[in-house]
Amino acid sequence: MKVTFGKFLFFQRRAIMMYMFIMAFITIMLFVEPTMPIHFQNIVYIHIVAFVIFSLYITVEFLYIKKHISQVETHWTNGYFIQEGVGESKTYEQYLYGQLFQMVNEKHQEKMRSITKDKKDTLEYMTSWFHEIKTPIAVSRLIIEQSPTNAVMESIEEEINLVENYVEQALYFIRTDEFNHDYFILQTELDQLVRSVIKQHAKIFIKKKIKLELRVEPIEIQTDKKWLAYVLSQIISNSLKYTADAGTIMIQSEEDSKEVRLVISDNGIGIEQADVQRIFEKGFTGMNGRAHGKSTGMGLYLAKKLANKLGHELSVSSKEKEYTSMTIHFPKGQDYYSI
Repeated sequence: MKVTFGKFLFFQRRAIMMYMFIMAFITIMLFVEPTMPIHFQNIVYIHIVAFVIFSLYITVEFLYIKKHISQVETHWTNGYFIQEGVGESKTYEQYLYGQLFQMVNEKHQEKMRSITKDKKDTLEYMTSWFHEIKTPIAVSRLIIEQSPTNAVMESIEEEINLVENYVEQALYFIRTDEFNHDYFILQTELDQLVRSVIKQHAKIFIKKKIKLELRVEPIEIQTDKKWLAYVLSQIISNSLKYTADAGTIMIQSEEDSKEVRLVISDNGIGIEQADVQRIFEKGFTGMNGRAHGKSTGMGLYLAKKLANKLGHELSVSSKEKEYTSMTIHFPKGQDYYSI
């Protein structure tokens, strides 16, 4: 908070006006009172001395206020106001404001504790629900695998895949707030991680007869495998969704002195230029999402958010009806635990 002398004088205008009124009264009384003869030079002297004393008072008062405000500012820590150690109030007004700050702070902290508790309870319940719903999904998948393969079973499996994907998406969404307590940056083989994610989508590759061109070198990167795997899964899932049957998806690695890049490209329907800059926005589906009808607008939003939290960067380039290319950037020599 900036404390300026000009603003201080503006709010001291009543005291200044009172000073001027008193000095004018004294001057008039000295002139009109016949029993108190006084020279003009003495009146000027009285005014100068009074002005100096009043100026000193105003200056000292300003310095006291400035010091007190600085002390108050240092006692706001992460939304908490700590009254102790602020220093003794110099005016009754400062004392009252100090009491008000303390009261507001206590009410605020009480409300925050209530909100935090409610959020924690909700998080625990939702996390439990996500894990519980995976069981019937897994059982349904097992039943499908043991049944004869036909169009109906394939359709059911697709729907289960969607449910599973949305559950996983919601689970990662609520976990993003607790990200700082649940990640481990380790040396990771990029090619192995990519291959493990591709296996998760193998059935869709086969069903849609999409050709995969894999050109990922065994490069070591620093990342959290679980979170990056989810980011990769969202990008590959999007590519599969918007690439026609018998299309091509290419995944390749690039490296220079500054960073390692993982590029996922497809020859699918592409993205309209008006939508390219907005595809990472929360809930944004764009023209393609509305046309396909099953887009939530959360996949790429989460991918971008998690990539940033990991210290990576996610960028996109696309041309409508020709291609889409997503790039994950892994900067070299970065301290990821300081992010």
